[in-house]
Amino acid sequence: MAFPGRKSSINNTASKIDEKKLNQMIKERAYYIWESKGKPHGQDQKIWFQAEKEVLAKVKR
Repeated sequence: MAFPGRKSSINNTASKIDEKKLNQMIKERAYYIWESKGKPHGQDQKIWFQAEKEVLAKVKR
């Protein structure tokens, strides 16, 4: 699940890593976070943004 308004962060990092690969990394991290929080309903956007932030920080190192 991608959130259209958040593409700018991904595009800035896309030069270092393929955008599809980056999106997959974010998706996997978001799923892990969602599971670890007990699979809560209605927090998908918050969890996605958290995963995106974590993955982008890791990739930019």
